[in-house]
Amino acid sequence: MSETTMPEVKAPLIVGVSSAMKKVVKLVDTVAASDCCVLIEGESGTGKELMAKRLCAKSRRHDRPFIPVNCAGISESLFESQFFGHVRGSFTGAEQNMLGLVRTANSGTLFLDEIGEVPLNLQPKLLRVLQEQEVMPVGNPMPIKVDTRFVAGTSRNLRQMVVEGDFRQDLFYRLNIVRVSIPPLRERPEDVSPLLDHFSRVHSERYETSRIHLSSNVCALLVSYPWPGNVRELAAWVERLYATGLEPEILVEMLLIEGAPEDKPPVPEGMSLKQVERWAIVQAMEHSDFNQRKAARMLQVHRATLARKLKAHDLT
Repeated sequence: MSETTMPEVKAPLIVGVSSAMKKVVKLVDTVAASDCCVLIEGESGTGKELMAKRLCAKSRRHDRPFIPVNCAGISESLFESQFFGHVRGSFTGAEQNMLGLVRTANSGTLFLDEIGEVPLNLQPKLLRVLQEQEVMPVGNPMPIKVDTRFVAGTSRNLRQMVVEGDFRQDLFYRLNIVRVSIPPLRERPEDVSPLLDHFSRVHSERYETSRIHLSSNVCALLVSYPWPGNVRELAAWVERLYATGLEPEILVEMLLIEGAPEDKPPVPEGMSLKQVERWAIVQAMEHSDFNQRKAARMLQVHRATLARKLKAHDLT
């Protein structure tokens, strides 16, 4: 790995109208100016790398490298070489000098995604780099100073991992100077519609076709869907809409069938969109002992919306 000239990092668009996402973006923009470590927490697909890139773009390092690395994808045996670099001949296969990720990101930002996957025995080496801002390449006994900002991402509960002995407490405290927690999409259903609109615009341009209209019934079902894969799953659904040419009603039914939890009965095949909606309401009412407040939470809709739907489907 050698030094490269990288283009200026542009602040990515963060689509969201919910107060929760507005608070997240405000926090990211506020801490961007400092060089402190930032820990970005969030389920898979919530956009942790997007937030890390925004953090870099809003910082003084916006014209320097932004290097994302998936810690889960680096083998334990190659960790030191990949992160800290090595000198030629330091081990079998080391045919040339290698900077390593930390020095490649020198003067820029290194995003350590899935930091919780770093093996416990290697965490002290990473901690030393964060604290001392220096690396010791494999085969070189002399430390080399670096000026790298570290941002970490995780879909795991690092605090719980510390309690269970799977993550070093000192490394956790060093990373957790500022914590940014991205809420899952199911907790901010008001963001679903703007995200659908955004990705529809993106993919209509990509596939060079006109925008596909989504009916109010389709939109309502998409808003109430829990999106276990978060924004990534939603983006994939919209692209599938443009790539396959299938009717939105068909793709919604497929989504509900595929996304049905294992402990609940699958959506019966052959139903119309209206029948699928009625079925979902009946299931929620039965699983909540016919408590409308609980059923509304299960369906991720307002209680008044559920009451209106119950009346429309003659379920009252």
